Amino acid sequence: MIEPRKSVQALAPYQPPLEGRRGLVRLDFNENTSGFPAMSEPLPVELLAAYPEYEEFLEHLSKSWEIPRENMMLTNGTGEALFVASFTFIEPGMDTALTSRPTFALIPHNLNLVGANLAEVPVTAGLEFDIPGIETVLNAGVKLAIFASPDNPTGAVLEPETVHKWCGQYPETLFLIDEAYAQYHEKTVMPYALQKSNLLIIRTFSKAWGMAGLRLGVVIGNPELLSYMRRVRSPYSVNCAAILTAARLLERSEEVAGAARATMERKQTFIEEVEKRGFQTHAGNANFFLLKVGLDAPALCDFCRERGVLLRDRSFMPAVEGMVRITVGTQKENKRLLECLDAFRESRAIIFDLDDTLVDTSRSYNVTVAKLIEKYSDKPLEDSELKHLRAEGGFNDEWDAALELLRRRGNDVPRDEIEREGKKIYLSLARENEKLLIDVEDLRKLAKRYRLFIATGRPRDEYEPVWAQVFDPLVETVCCKDDMPGAKPKPAPDVLLALMRNHGITGGYYVGNNVDDVQAAGGAGLTPIAVATTQDAGTLAAAGAGIVIEEPSLVRKVFML
Repeated sequence: MIEPRKSVQALAPYQPPLEGRRGLVRLDFNENTSGFPAMSEPLPVELLAAYPEYEEFLEHLSKSWEIPRENMMLTNGTGEALFVASFTFIEPGMDTALTSRPTFALIPHNLNLVGANLAEVPVTAGLEFDIPGIETVLNAGVKLAIFASPDNPTGAVLEPETVHKWCGQYPETLFLIDEAYAQYHEKTVMPYALQKSNLLIIRTFSKAWGMAGLRLGVVIGNPELLSYMRRVRSPYSVNCAAILTAARLLERSEEVAGAARATMERKQTFIEEVEKRGFQTHAGNANFFLLKVGLDAPALCDFCRERGVLLRDRSFMPAVEGMVRITVGTQKENKRLLECLDAFRESRAIIFDLDDTLVDTSRSYNVTVAKLIEKYSDKPLEDSELKHLRAEGGFNDEWDAALELLRRRGNDVPRDEIEREGKKIYLSLARENEKLLIDVEDLRKLAKRYRLFIATGRPRDEYEPVWAQVFDPLVETVCCKDDMPGAKPKPAPDVLLALMRNHGITGGYYVGNNVDDVQAAGGAGLTPIAVATTQDAGTLAAAGAGIVIEEPSLVRKVFML
C-alpha cells in the first residue's frame, strides 16, 4: 500500500458544511442567506463550453476596487488561497508559521498539511487577539503569519495600524490577513497591502456577496509574492460561472454594501431579543455572533436542526467552550431561531434539590439529627458519621437517617416520635440558621432559559414556613415529599418522572448534593449535576455524576449566565 506523507497521515480531515442544508434556515456557515436573486440569470452556452478567461473581469475588478491589476490574483475561494500561500512559502519541517486559536479551521489545517512548525496563540479571555503573545512568537522568528480579521468564530479584529507596525518590525515574516468578512466591518489593512512587500490580503465573494456556492476569492498584495503563488495554484481553479456572476455583482456594489449594512443593523436587534431570553452573547464584528449556552450547546443545535434551523456548535473548541455560533439571517429566519429558543425552553427543565443544594442545612437539619441522637442514645453523633451514612445511599430523609444511626447504636425509637420531635427542633432552628447557597438573581436568569422546579424530600410543613416566600415566585412548582403520596423516595426517580410527565418536560438536569440525587436523576433520564456540599466529588462521580461542582453558585458557570 502506498503511504501518504506523515503530515497527511496525522491530519484530521477538514469538516465542510453538512449535506442536506438547502431549504433549511442556514444560520450555521455565515453565508448571505438571501443572496442576490437578480444574479441567477442563464449562462451563455459558449461560456460553459470554453475554458475560463479572467483578464476582462480582473480589469473590471481593478477599477471597482481601485487596486492595480498586477496586485490581484483570483483563487477558488479563500480555501485555495490559504493552501497556495502555505504551500508556496513554507519549507516543510523547517519554517515556523503563526496563527491565533481558535480561528478559521482551514488556517491551521493548511499550515499543518504543508508541514509547518505551527505556533497558535490563544485568544484572550475576552476573545480578542493576544497582541503581546503574538509578538512574543514573532520575536522568535516566523516565516508566515496568517490571521483572519474579523476572525471566525470570535469576530475579533486586528487593528490595521498593528499589522502595519508588524510588517515594518518583522520584515522576514510574511503576513497574510483573511478579510472574508470585510464588508461587515470598516477596519481593513487593504491600503497597506499595496505598500508593503510582506503583506497579503484575502477577500472572498462567498459571504456578503452571496456567492458561497461558486467559490471565488481574491488575493491582494505585492506582485512578486503573487507571481510565486501563481506557480503553485491550479491554472483554471476559478470557474466561468463565478466570474460572470461576480462581474454582474460588481455593477451593483452599492446594493451589496447596503445589504451588509442592513445585516449588521438586524444583528443588534437579533442579539437584544436573544439576550431577553436569558442568554449571554459575544457580538464580535461580523455577520455572526456567539451564543453562550454551556452544557446544552450540542442539544440546542440538535433541537434547532430538527425544526429546520441550522446553527454551528463551537462548544468543543478552546476558549469558546459551551458556545454556539449563529449567523445573522433575514428577519424571518431570525424569528425562526427565536421561536426555537422558546420551544427549547418549554421542553427543558432544571430541577433542584433543596437541602444543601439551594440552602445550607448544616446548622438546622444536621444539628437536629445530632440533638435527636443525643436525646435517644448515650453515644453522641460524630462529625463525619452523618456524611458517611448519606454516602451509602437511601438515607436522604433526616428522620430515616436519625433512625438508622440510633438503630446502629442499639436504640429502637418509633419513627413518628422521631419525626415529631425532629420537626420541633428543626423549626426552632431553621429560620435563623438556614442560608441561601445560590444567588436569587442567577435563578431568575436561569428561569428565562429553562423551566425551573424544586423536588425536595422535605414535607410541606417543613418547607413553607421557612422558604416558600423565597422560592415559590422563582420556580414553577415546588414538589414536597407529601405532594405525591405513594411515590418512592429518592434514589427512586418517581418524583422526577412525575414532574416531567405532568409538565411536558423531555429533558434537562437535576441538581443535587448526594448519591440518592445522582441516582434519581439518572433513573429519570436527566443529567445529574452534583454539588459537593455534603459528599466529596469522588463519591458523587462514582455514583454517576458526570458533572460535579464544588458549590451551588458555580451553576452560573455551568450554564454561562
